Amino acid sequence: MKKMYYFTDDFPFLQIIRSMIGTKDFQQLHFVKNYSKFKREEDQSTIFHKKFYENYSKMEKLFDKFVEENIQCLYGEPIVYQSIPTFRVHLPGNLAVGEWHKDKDYRDASWAEQVKEDNFFVPLTSAYGTNTVWSESREGWGDFSPIEAEYGEMIQWDASNLTHGNKENMTGQTRVSFDFRVIPESRYVDSDHLTINTKVPFSLGEYYKKSKMVYNTIETVLQIRS
Repeated sequence: MKKMYYFTDDFPFLQIIRSMIGTKDFQQLHFVKNYSKFKREEDQSTIFHKKFYENYSKMEKLFDKFVEENIQCLYGEPIVYQSIPTFRVHLPGNLAVGEWHKDKDYRDASWAEQVKEDNFFVPLTSAYGTNTVWSESREGWGDFSPIEAEYGEMIQWDASNLTHGNKENMTGQTRVSFDFRVIPESRYVDSDHLTINTKVPFSLGEYYKKSKMVYNTIETVLQIRS
């Protein structure tokens, strides 16, 4: 698991997504509308999710640029990445994801083992304590701890193999974030398996798209700490 930094002046996701949602203070989003505790099939169903996905065209070019300039350099080759990132809202007294899982639980097991997806977690608010993702450190260990980060930081981690989920948010502040998945082109193969919510195939032109630019070094783009 690695924590990385990016320049929010160059990639002002917070301002753009605020305009997409129509709300300025994401940490107080629960005062706009609150919901009863989500089950898995409900955790992408809020009005906030609806506005994010309906207005995603406002963010699309910036997100693609972000991936090509800040993520591809980690691999030294073209990458295949999630076309539209997954939007998360963790309201107080609630969950952002309705069940504990590994991402490979929702994919064909042999395909997931072959492509070895990486997950990138990008918070737009403070992600800490019970308002963030909790993950085990190694597969099967069950030693869950919070993945903590701030706006301007992102976490690269193995959500495919590590069991993770949410605790009930007791911080009194809403956590808003997005996450996306990346596969080096050399490992990528199409899958006819479908996503659990939107029933989109795990294939190029559907769930994934291919990066257009190659950066061979990381030093000029990101600062990394383990």
